[in-house]
Amino acid sequence: MWSNRKRMKIILGKMTFFMKVMPPKRRYYDVIAKEYLAARLEATMAKEKGDRKHQEQASRIIRKLKQELSALGLSDDNLALEYEQISTNHASERASMSHELLIEKGSHDDVSYSAIILPSDGAAINGSDVENHSVEGDLTKSCLPEVHVEKDSAQGEAGDIELGGFFLEDVPSNEIHPDILKAQKLEKIKRLSEKNLDKLDGIWKKGDTQKVPKAILHQLCQKSGWEAPKFNKILGRGKSFAYTVSILRKASGRGKNRKAGGLVTLKLPDQNETFESAEDAQNKVAAYALFQLFPDVPVHLLITEPYALAVIKWMEGESLTKLEDSVEDHKSRFVESLLSGDGSGETVSADVTDYTHPQNNSRIDENKSSTIDSHQSFSQRRTYIKELESTNLREVQYIKMGSQKYQDILNFRTTLPISTLKDDITQMLKENDVLVVCGETGSGKTTQVPQFILDEMIESGHGGHCNIICTQPRRIAAISVAERVADERCEPSPGSDGSLIGYQVRLDSARNEKTRLLFCTTGILLRKLMGNRNLTGITHIIIDEVHERSLLGDFLLIVLKNLIDKQSTESSSKVKVILMSATVDSSLFSRYFGHCPVVTAEGRTHPVTTYFLEDIYDQINYRLASDSPASLTNETVPSRQRAPVTNSRGKKNLVLSAWGDESVLSEEHFNPYFVSSYYQSYSEQAQQNMKRVNEDVIDYDLIEDLICYIDENCDEGSILVFLPGVIEINHLHDKLVASYQFGGPSSDWVIPLHSSVASTEQKKVFLHPPRNIRKVVIATNIAETSITIDDVIYVIDCGKHKENRFNPQKKLSSMVEDWISQANARQRQGRAGRVKPGICFRLYTRYRFEKLMRPYQVPEMLRMPLVELCLQIKLLSLGYIKPFLSMALESPKIEAMDSAISLLYEVGALEGDEELTPLGHHLAKLPVDVLIGKMMLYGAIFGCLSPILSVSAFLSYKSPFVYPKDERQNVERAKLTLLNDKQDGPGEGNDINRQSDHLVMMIAYKRWENILNERGSKAALQFCNSYFLNSSVMFMIREMRVQFGTLLADIGLITLPKYYQMDGKRIGNLDRWLSDASQPFNMYAHHSSILKAILCAGLYPNVAAGEQGIVAAALSSVKRSPSSAISNRTVWFDGRREVHVHPSSINSNTKAFQYPFLVFLEKVETNKVFLRDTSVISPYSILLFGGSINVQHQTGLVIIDGWLKLNAPAQIAVLFKELRLTLHSILKELIRKPENVIVLKNEIIKSIITLLLEEGSVPK
Repeated sequence: MWSNRKRMKIILGKMTFFMKVMPPKRRYYDVIAKEYLAARLEATMAKEKGDRKHQEQASRIIRKLKQELSALGLSDDNLALEYEQISTNHASERASMSHELLIEKGSHDDVSYSAIILPSDGAAINGSDVENHSVEGDLTKSCLPEVHVEKDSAQGEAGDIELGGFFLEDVPSNEIHPDILKAQKLEKIKRLSEKNLDKLDGIWKKGDTQKVPKAILHQLCQKSGWEAPKFNKILGRGKSFAYTVSILRKASGRGKNRKAGGLVTLKLPDQNETFESAEDAQNKVAAYALFQLFPDVPVHLLITEPYALAVIKWMEGESLTKLEDSVEDHKSRFVESLLSGDGSGETVSADVTDYTHPQNNSRIDENKSSTIDSHQSFSQRRTYIKELESTNLREVQYIKMGSQKYQDILNFRTTLPISTLKDDITQMLKENDVLVVCGETGSGKTTQVPQFILDEMIESGHGGHCNIICTQPRRIAAISVAERVADERCEPSPGSDGSLIGYQVRLDSARNEKTRLLFCTTGILLRKLMGNRNLTGITHIIIDEVHERSLLGDFLLIVLKNLIDKQSTESSSKVKVILMSATVDSSLFSRYFGHCPVVTAEGRTHPVTTYFLEDIYDQINYRLASDSPASLTNETVPSRQRAPVTNSRGKKNLVLSAWGDESVLSEEHFNPYFVSSYYQSYSEQAQQNMKRVNEDVIDYDLIEDLICYIDENCDEGSILVFLPGVIEINHLHDKLVASYQFGGPSSDWVIPLHSSVASTEQKKVFLHPPRNIRKVVIATNIAETSITIDDVIYVIDCGKHKENRFNPQKKLSSMVEDWISQANARQRQGRAGRVKPGICFRLYTRYRFEKLMRPYQVPEMLRMPLVELCLQIKLLSLGYIKPFLSMALESPKIEAMDSAISLLYEVGALEGDEELTPLGHHLAKLPVDVLIGKMMLYGAIFGCLSPILSVSAFLSYKSPFVYPKDERQNVERAKLTLLNDKQDGPGEGNDINRQSDHLVMMIAYKRWENILNERGSKAALQFCNSYFLNSSVMFMIREMRVQFGTLLADIGLITLPKYYQMDGKRIGNLDRWLSDASQPFNMYAHHSSILKAILCAGLYPNVAAGEQGIVAAALSSVKRSPSSAISNRTVWFDGRREVHVHPSSINSNTKAFQYPFLVFLEKVETNKVFLRDTSVISPYSILLFGGSINVQHQTGLVIIDGWLKLNAPAQIAVLFKELRLTLHSILKELIRKPENVIVLKNEIIKSIITLLLEEGSVPK
């Protein structure tokens, strides 16, 4: 008994020593964090003020806190990162404002930043010292609740508590606090994130965007040499989805380092967890597989949310278990040492050792931090950081509001009509998920509504959570609006430090982690949806110019509607959607989104006077000549052919007309819309004009006279002329600069504006001309809504635009010139009178506007191909194509959907029950036509990537060739010169007849690139001028090549060099690398037969054939023109009709073709059906990459797709058929496992290349 009491006394003695080492109370990690941030801010403010004393005292506090963290085994890196996130370029202003707020209000709402001064010796301050030093009064003395001991507690319980609660599990003890455990876990995760980055070479590098877990798992499995993961659906989950993932791993290593292989199947730890879509379920289990199979790889850096957060939580759980085990082990060791009496317990592990730390040394509201759950999650920590940022943004906003410049701009903004609706808009968004904002031109909705939302969130203390995306229909609009908004907010340019505004368009981005309002094109937002289907982290989506009814815009509306419907059943934060337009059928959009509210703003108060065609005739006394193209009496007008002269009366009328006596012609009313009673109040000359005017034809003479009339008779102000296309703009531009009135210095201010004009040149339209010179802007509908030219007073509207239409039955695209809608006309009218009363001249009649024009434009979804849209539907796992598209505002026709789905099956993008193939998966991620995308993939596989990248860029963007007036023959000669280039042109010995527009593009770019790299931009510009090339287009092609190359690297077909970085300085280096002939992906880049075969592989089924290449039955059924029978040129057919090579093609004047087959990207219909950009292809190419093969053994013919005819012995045809089947299986596997794409290692690919090279070397 005595010995036991003695042993207990020894234990109590050692425990007393242990308790002296431990402090009476343990502080929250969160308090340390806040103290650290406050001290850093105090040090910064003191340094800016030159206050050395306070700076040193703040630095002392920081050192103490670092020591406190270090003793806990933690780093201050995370806290330093948090400090960087709440600091800005306005640090000094924020500091002074913080002091002002403290003086005025006594304390800040969230965090107070003035530090309490420690004694100079750095000793700890006791409670009374804190009270004496504090300006604000008492502070919470501890963040942890004290351990209260009930007086009537049992003896055993009192004994345990006397021992400091060391043996209790649930008491808030002096051990490591859960917050400290959390911080240690995060520290471990951070260290993991910083190491093993070398294992991600070729998969991910800092700055890359995240991908879905399935994609990363696929890449890591490939890199490890494992089989591709297979996802297995778990049955019995009803309408919900759950999956397991199985991976066949190969054994690796030797001896002790050998790792066993075999099949592993993984399922989520929570086996009851289910998902609404198969894609979500597969991605979640893929994330878990990444966590389990690659524990040393920081996979959370690579994958998108919410999967990255899930991995971090799994990592946290594992770390917590290990830390808790470590603490338990320490307890056991300590107790054993006490009982053994060996004295070893006097040394305590660093994990539980504490020290005398300085008491609270900054005026921080610890009551707030004490309410934070000690078991807060990672998302709560992130929320805390956001709250700190919100406080900072609010302070910066207060400072900004005191600026005179900001107040001046704010006063201007309040004059805009939309400003009266600010409170209504913000309040409605609090109460509704969707809002429609209508505003006439000039109301300010585009620039102001996003700012209303941003300002309201900042002022309400939620700025750190704010993430607004505003889509614009065009690149120029996204960039110019972002710049305007940043200027209005007195912020640096978009994307700069200190700016909350950014923009992102194709090949150009200006944004950073501080961006809170992003302007982008619709396509960019849809790309974001690929990695963030629920738009997690985005607070507001603003769709501007929704009335344009673009293809991607209507598609986005379907996605957002489904998302809003899904949100209504969830309690999580919701995305708010705002639809904006100047002229919109608001009821249509309101009904679509469940009768959401609509707010309408009036336009500018400056009136706009409108004159129609009959008014213009009358006002400027214009006389429509009988030989004018716009006169129906002119024989050249295609819409009306005059009857042949068959009697003396007709001949006499012709003679009188030739003498200038046109009175005889007035007996007949040629204009079918002329009603004499409408025009009785107009002059006789105006009535005569109206009788024979052809409104369908643009009267350039009238436009020139009208511009000159305005210049001579009207007040100052710029003139904006709307024309349908580039050709029309150039025609009027040349006409004006050749005139007396607008020649000389004035010609510099006759400015064309269309999408092909470089961005730097487009900015000139916003400048003001010198005195006595009138600016004339000639534009397409790009000036209708996308940009605003403030000094425009006069608008001339021709009433026409060009739009693309697709006929699914004919599979034919056509660019047609058509009348605009009434809504478009009002938009154009609204461009006048931005600064004072304006005038709009409409070159069409009042009758046409009121009776013949449709109210709104035909949506693109009803007149455009749907192929790319269908691919996006499958990539985003949005369900079956037809049901999804049937949810559109106006559903496309069944024929159009069938045509798109059929093409996707034909190119191999879909299989089975609308299942996306590996090829389709890759094609959906390439921002190009599916045929061009397939061509790029095959170009990398067959070793001719660089030239195929050039062709793909040109076909996706535009032709580089320009056609000056009367220079067409010189342009064609320049093309032929390039095609016969021996240095940079591809070719084999006997391949002298290349007959390919695509080869011309490849060579032109190669020549330009070599000159640019070797002799500089000036020499490259001279080259462009010599060969009629557009220099700005060539630079755009270079950027697109780099973009396409990086996308192929993301897929895994090529591996980018390690030095590569995506910025302007590196674009040239990477483009040179992509052109390097020594790279394996360019092994056959100089062989035209290989290049043409890849063109066929990509562009098929867009094939045309001459009579020699078509079976007799098919030839007899196609439509032929009468002139083809007497023509001595090759007649081409597309299987349904006769087609013609476009006059701009190098093959348009060719009489003898090497082979009777052409490939092309598109055909357009005007007066004929034309094929653009053609290339002659060989029979071998069609046999290998064409459609289904039917071998006719009796006749020795091979029929492709039922209409193309090839002459070949049956034995060779059968061999090709088998070879094609083998090739298809190999290509499918290479696309599924792109890292295996090495041409030299694949014998089948090498054999096919040899066949194509041999065919190309045989004389024809």
